[in-house]
Amino acid sequence: MKFGLGLLFTGLVVAAAALAPAPARADASHDCTRGCYIITCNEEVCATWRCDDKGCRLLNTFYRNFEDLSPNRAGKRTAPVTPDIAHARVCPAGKPCEVYELTADGALHLGSFDNVDDVVQDRRGQRR
Repeated sequence: MKFGLGLLFTGLVVAAAALAPAPARADASHDCTRGCYIITCNEEVCATWRCDDKGCRLLNTFYRNFEDLSPNRAGKRTAPVTPDIAHARVCPAGKPCEVYELTADGALHLGSFDNVDDVVQDRRGQRR
């Protein structure tokens, strides 16, 4: 029963990640002060992150498209995908916000900042 529910949940996450437009998934910084889950993807793999006052931890990874794994579609490729980059912020009361940059490949702690929007804009400019 648990395996079936886990497989169903993974399928729903994959469908949501595949159908949601990229800006909605990973455009602005996410407020994770009370904890949040963030999914980032690259061309082949998606990663699920849990961010809270303890930082951002990788929960699991999964293939972006299950159809590409079937033997009937082995030679067929889709258009290249731009990797998702998400920014998470954890803002404890009376302290600067901790900012994390998340990709499907890893999490990078950027540091503590008072103005998160400027930091996120700078990082996005560097990535382009």
